[in-house]
Amino acid sequence: MLPDGSLKPIKIVICLFAWIGSTLPSPDTPVTPTNPLNLVVINVDGLGWGDVGVYSPWQSDTPNIDALAGIILDDLYCETSATASSGALLTGELGVGWGLYSSNKAESSQIHEDSGFILPQDIRLLPRILKDKGYTTKFIGRWNLGQRPEANPTHFGFDEFMGTVSDIPLSASDGMLKPDIGFYQNENIVARIPRDLQFKSSGEDTYAFTSLYKEEADVFINQNANEGPFYLHLSLDALKHTPYRSEDFIGSSSSSRNTSFSDALREVDNLVGVVSEALDAAGVTDNTVVVFAAQSTALASQYDGGSNSPFSGDTGTTSEGGLRAPGIISYHGYHAGEVAMSSRSKVIMNFADLHATVLSLMGIGGIPECKDPDCITNGMNLAPALSSNVTDDVSTRSLHPIYRGRTLMAIRSGRYKAHRVVYPYAGSPVLSSFNITQDSDLNQDPIVYDVINDPGENFPVSPIYSAASGRYTDAIPGLRDEIARVLEVVKLGGGLLNECNVKWREWKPPGCRDMEGLCNPNMPTEGKLRM
Repeated sequence: MLPDGSLKPIKIVICLFAWIGSTLPSPDTPVTPTNPLNLVVINVDGLGWGDVGVYSPWQSDTPNIDALAGIILDDLYCETSATASSGALLTGELGVGWGLYSSNKAESSQIHEDSGFILPQDIRLLPRILKDKGYTTKFIGRWNLGQRPEANPTHFGFDEFMGTVSDIPLSASDGMLKPDIGFYQNENIVARIPRDLQFKSSGEDTYAFTSLYKEEADVFINQNANEGPFYLHLSLDALKHTPYRSEDFIGSSSSSRNTSFSDALREVDNLVGVVSEALDAAGVTDNTVVVFAAQSTALASQYDGGSNSPFSGDTGTTSEGGLRAPGIISYHGYHAGEVAMSSRSKVIMNFADLHATVLSLMGIGGIPECKDPDCITNGMNLAPALSSNVTDDVSTRSLHPIYRGRTLMAIRSGRYKAHRVVYPYAGSPVLSSFNITQDSDLNQDPIVYDVINDPGENFPVSPIYSAASGRYTDAIPGLRDEIARVLEVVKLGGGLLNECNVKWREWKPPGCRDMEGLCNPNMPTEGKLRM
């Protein structure tokens, strides 16, 4: 295998939803394979449409991701943070439905370093569901859902864990605000980063973690392929903020963009190829559902970042570039010819929907029934809607709410995207100019784009241009009603996050003093320094 990520081509045959010799299941009936299906989930932070060949054919950095070639999800929406996307996929419900937002006005669903957040014990989780079905489960990479010992993934259905619970630091530790973070094997810290695992002889952006995760995934598949069903979840952060790659991949993208990001992307793609080869070598490719999805989009405004083309906006914003994530569902097990290879889905889908859809594909029963238009925060089983045999009675998602923390920022409804709150850093030059904050009059008409004809959100159709766009004005009353329905249905409580609660942290939380008016004025902002 070469550092440029090239592998022996793998023949892919994709037929997702039809059991041999029978018709597609009804929307509420999961397919029931003869043998339990394995599940491999590969989540990547900081990856945009413009970085993946099946979305941007002029790119050459992702041959192995492109070779998955299952159902390509053209309308997959991640959340405004990788934390919220991860939470939605694991729980089957958008974070706003179960408290993954701040208990003050801070509009964030990101769990910051050493927060006291712990997943609610009574929440329904994908690893627990599969573990109860006899699956061997493992999580490799960056765990986004809590740093405390009680928040370790081994407490939430994963048999094994290898990776980190914090962002990998790319600068030296000062022992206080920039600590050496732990690298975990299950519940034990086996090394400190960067103190023990620097891997940086060639520069500050050089780490070998992706290579380490690749080897661990290969070993796990080989050990478990013949031992019963397994669930392997990889969460990769090599592309996030300041990209990192191993020394073997320095310069591997010289034929394309030749940046640290594109080198790191080549290494991520190489990992995907190794996983595919391991499944094939073990003879379980046809018995495994593979989900590849970016749980946050690219930091496109940064030179050494990815690309969200053709969308505008960066990761973390509510522009399409901050939300439309590359995603592929690959399952080779059905051969009835109902779904064409490399077919594309235009069905609106979010990460909670991925949860329900994947369980249906795997034949796992007991999925809570949720049909449009009632599925505002709960995931929908969209497996039947992804088939080429879609009929009129198959339910699809007509409305996706877009939250940033506890604030409803926008909705996607059919071909329209209606922005209710817009900040000047939204990413789209035109969209950013509106600057509608929490304190603005939110009863005014939303800013509406036709994101099918205008994916870059460059030409708003309301309210400022409504006189010149008569055919769109009919949609405005319906969009106002849908926004009102979301606000009525989604009942916000106190929230599980509090960015200024010093009791959650081992050192003084940076930035709390800059959040005047957002944090609870009675909450102390002084904390003792770590160690």
